[in-house]
Amino acid sequence: MRKKRIFYGILITTFITSLLSLSLSGCSEKSVYKEKTENKISVAAYKTKYISMPNFLKSPGNTDSLNNTVISAHIMGYVIMDDVHQGQPVNRGEILLKLSAPEIASKYYAAKAGFVNAKKTYDRIKRLYSENSVSRQTYDNTLMQYNVAKADLNEAGSYLNYKNIDSPINGIIVKKNVSMGDLVAPGQMLLMIQGVKNLEFKTSVNVKYYDKIKNGETANLKFSSINKTIKGKIISVVRSANPYSHSVLVRISIAKSHMDGLMPGMYGVAYFKIGAEKALIVPKNAVVRRLGITGVYIADKSGQVMFQPIKKGRVYKKKFVVILNGLNPGMTVITGKLNKIDIGDYVTPDF
Repeated sequence: MRKKRIFYGILITTFITSLLSLSLSGCSEKSVYKEKTENKISVAAYKTKYISMPNFLKSPGNTDSLNNTVISAHIMGYVIMDDVHQGQPVNRGEILLKLSAPEIASKYYAAKAGFVNAKKTYDRIKRLYSENSVSRQTYDNTLMQYNVAKADLNEAGSYLNYKNIDSPINGIIVKKNVSMGDLVAPGQMLLMIQGVKNLEFKTSVNVKYYDKIKNGETANLKFSSINKTIKGKIISVVRSANPYSHSVLVRISIAKSHMDGLMPGMYGVAYFKIGAEKALIVPKNAVVRRLGITGVYIADKSGQVMFQPIKKGRVYKKKFVVILNGLNPGMTVITGKLNKIDIGDYVTPDF
């Protein structure tokens, strides 16, 4: 009987102790909750919402020169001056090559002698005709011979000028097919020169986007190799599709003010605006990684902080990121003091 009373006494004591512990624990939790709710941290926040975001078509391409010229030989001769090389910049009118053609020089001097003789004869007959000493027919024949000799001299002189080959434009030599001592023939390509001051961008676009790209619209051109992005104007959408790639050629002009750093053949990417799409965005600085998981800190209606995993998409206007999954419109995303808050804290959002 005595043992039974001792057992019940211990049991009652344990029960009372447990009640006191639970009571003290509850008071402690209430105290912590009260402290957190009364000492809320004021943080910058962003209210999620859908926006209408431009949709861009990405298309790679290259710059191309508007001034391309091929220099060919007009006469047969040997190259006797060759001081140019591939990649060399040249100016308009600058002599690039010289040819040796003795027969051309001989024809010129023969034509010059014939012209001098014809002019003397013409001057004499003209004087006699004015004195009525020769007939009109004699005068006309002499005038015709003089004009023929003059034309022969001009023709021989033009061929003589072909011995010196100069540049018709300002640009860069991109191809060279001759060397010192080579024999060249009429029509043979000698040099190719590209202008570097007038450029355009060319790209091929899938035919399904043909009706979405219009002449006169603006396209963004990005050149990653020189870390440069510029705007260009669409000047032509070729109305003929490539039967193999099922694409159409699009030409984009580049303003002279944007030419710095660009050169013919440079790779780039064109971005065409082809409509708009609905997207949910948040500030880029709100996205953090916690235990290897990408997410954002959000606050509920009471201001309590929670960590919400997300799946992010592309960057928008450099300051925002598109959210593909994890958030809904109207949620409060914390953007400030991220290093001073933790899950379970209470905050006062400042929008």
